[in-house]
Amino acid sequence: MIQYFEEVETTQEYNGYFCSIAEAITIVVLGSICGLRNVSQIHQWAESEKISGFLKEKFAIKHIPCYYWLLSLLKLVKPESLNKCLMKWAESILPEDRKGLTIALDGKTIRSTGKMASYDSPLHIISAQVSELGITFASKSVEGKSNEIPAVQQLISELDVQDCLIVAD
Repeated sequence: MIQYFEEVETTQEYNGYFCSIAEAITIVVLGSICGLRNVSQIHQWAESEKISGFLKEKFAIKHIPCYYWLLSLLKLVKPESLNKCLMKWAESILPEDRKGLTIALDGKTIRSTGKMASYDSPLHIISAQVSELGITFASKSVEGKSNEIPAVQQLISELDVQDCLIVAD
């Protein structure tokens, strides 16, 4: 998993003193998979003796950054770059023989983002899901609901979905 996140681009250069960006992202992704909902919970989880030992043994993560440093590392990440790396990682865990799998594409509006100062309008996201496995393996944000069709076409072109049934809403 960690090798997929080594390609993540950052907003500024970072030399990885005790923890690399890839290690920080791996910690957060694993914590999210375990059902933890925020960075504070993920950090507490990762610092526990059992989990830090697991991270060291299975992922060669020798040092868990402090909470503040973990947040600082995550703020350096370029979101679009992270999204591409997450898509590559998710696609790698799908079955090699994808013939006959159904890829469902759907757009959703995140309504609560419409009131946030950093958004001019609500955030729209296109997601690709393997229906048989219940795994969302790709997503892409779009400017507005009217831009969904070109975004879906672009997302399909970026994915390895040959021999799959594509269903779009």
